[in-house]
Amino acid sequence: MKKIHGILLAGSMVLAGTQASAAAFTIQGLQAVGQSNFQNISDDLAAAIWMNPSNSAEPHSAGIIPVGFQIGVEATSLQVNSTAWSALRNGTQSAMVIPKLRISAGIPFGLDFSYMYTAVPSSNIKITGYESRMAFGEMIPMPMVEFNVRAYQSKLSGVTELAVKDTGYAAMLGADLPIFKPYIEMGQVQSTSTPQGVAATAGLKEYKKTSTTMAVGAKVSIFPFLNLTGEYATVGSKKLYTLKLAAEF
Repeated sequence: MKKIHGILLAGSMVLAGTQASAAAFTIQGLQAVGQSNFQNISDDLAAAIWMNPSNSAEPHSAGIIPVGFQIGVEATSLQVNSTAWSALRNGTQSAMVIPKLRISAGIPFGLDFSYMYTAVPSSNIKITGYESRMAFGEMIPMPMVEFNVRAYQSKLSGVTELAVKDTGYAAMLGADLPIFKPYIEMGQVQSTSTPQGVAATAGLKEYKKTSTTMAVGAKVSIFPFLNLTGEYATVGSKKLYTLKLAAEF
């Protein structure tokens, strides 16, 4: 319980630290940016709401008890198109920091389910995501090698002028070592950005894009039941850097 309290405290610190920069990403006046800037902002948001893996390849139910649970806080840094965002008259910003709360549970047969939530401080950006994974490590004739596939969906909410949704799938290969668990993942995501309300009546058109995703990272056990995950990922041409602290049982 003390470890969970520590994670939640760290999450609060992450949220507070991102408050100043997040204010520049309040989405309003979208109808005035034009289709080109709208598509550039949509590409940034598709990467921002993407449900990155931020977890190694072994299932949560891989322990002695065939169920598992993880709760963690993470922060992702994303380089954005500053020209497009300045069209919203929110100032010039080159990077967005996205704090996240992630909860995962594992059940027998290598099945994991995850939920992600973000409410960016001083911004109207809210993000929710859902994920299911299935591990096939027991079918690989090599010790300490894990493989899984996952499907996920995430969406932007809180913005009256815009709806953004990601739907994707990916496959991951990793090593289930005692302390250090590296992994690499490849997949695809389809993003749909739909103008709403005044933005739609202003002539902005729905924008769809399919992007290749890649993630490489490692989970390190720093204390019993406590781990740290570092990850580099790409969504199309967008680059993301993530750090997650989590308690796992």
